[in-house]
Amino acid sequence: MTRTVGQLLIEDEAIGVPGTANRTITGTPEAVFAHVRLGDDGRYRPLSGAATLPTGWSAPLGPAFDADTAIETVYPLALTHQRQFAAGTLRVVPLEDVLARQSGRYESSAVLSEEGRARAAGVVCGACVRHPVWNGAACAPGDIPCPEACSVLVAFCREAASWQEAPPSREAPDPRIAWAAFEEPGNELRERYLQEMAEAHD
Repeated sequence: MTRTVGQLLIEDEAIGVPGTANRTITGTPEAVFAHVRLGDDGRYRPLSGAATLPTGWSAPLGPAFDADTAIETVYPLALTHQRQFAAGTLRVVPLEDVLARQSGRYESSAVLSEEGRARAAGVVCGACVRHPVWNGAACAPGDIPCPEACSVLVAFCREAASWQEAPPSREAPDPRIAWAAFEEPGNELRERYLQEMAEAHD
């Protein structure tokens, strides 16, 4: 039987992500985890659910590395959250609560407006395969529910809060810039947010 979880294709004897290449990775958690740390562009993937998994590879499944282990290696807690969501026991935490409890350098994230929070969630969560049920997103069987805003979204909200009063100049997206370097002009998520912000106020 073939099924997909996020970007992963799970077959009877292997898991992987289709692509033009055809590389075989050792079927161990350590090897697969190391492989999915970088995307096809060579950039580090700070968000496990980001839709930037490297493509064109597979890893064999076996008794010591079954499908569940493989899924949890690539998408930590995915199966646990699926089971809890199906049972109605998944603890969901709204973004407002997550931002309200921040301190130190991330405390300023809480001043981001409601409009800004919605835009930030759209930009960051729109680039992730997990479904933000904390934000009311639909989650069908087989989808990966996300119960709480992640640290990557909190970091983005912190930067977005600093853009509220005086939005910085927009730049062309630069794929060489780290995926989560939101303070850097040219960061793709930063530029998407600033573009949407400008369009909303035109």
